[in-house]
Amino acid sequence: MANGQVASRGPRRTSPTLGPSACIDHATSARAATLLRKADDLLSGAAGAGDPGERFRLAYLAALRGAGAVVAAAELRSGIRSRRPATRNAWALMARADESFAVWADYFADRSATRTAVEAGVAQAVGADESGAFYDEVGHFLHDVEGYLDAEAEPEVGVGG
Repeated sequence: MANGQVASRGPRRTSPTLGPSACIDHATSARAATLLRKADDLLSGAAGAGDPGERFRLAYLAALRGAGAVVAAAELRSGIRSRRPATRNAWALMARADESFAVWADYFADRSATRTAVEAGVAQAVGADESGAFYDEVGHFLHDVEGYLDAEAEPEVGVGG
């Protein structure tokens, strides 16, 4: 990965929890913070899901909220909020908002068909091992999103003093 990319996978977490307002202060958009909290709630729900398909589905929804948090924070950083993006694909929007998340965007886009199959009720759309591995990756992704928002919250050098 190129220097400065966020998708470093950071420390491995087996039961990701971000906690309310973890590392997020006033400089981070309220929308980004809310989306990250929703992502954490969904991932917590996925941890308790006994069915591999439901675990995958909830983890995927958590990742979507994480992508929304990246887009919201990037809009705050740039000061520009587009009224109507050309695409509504969360993964494309996230990669466009901050290219350091492009690897994650590709990873999740590659699993969109599995999510569709799970939601359509396809039996055996995802196995327990794949679902567990995906859950872990979503935890790593949300850790990277949390780091991104935390970095967003830090003041620039020379500002305010």
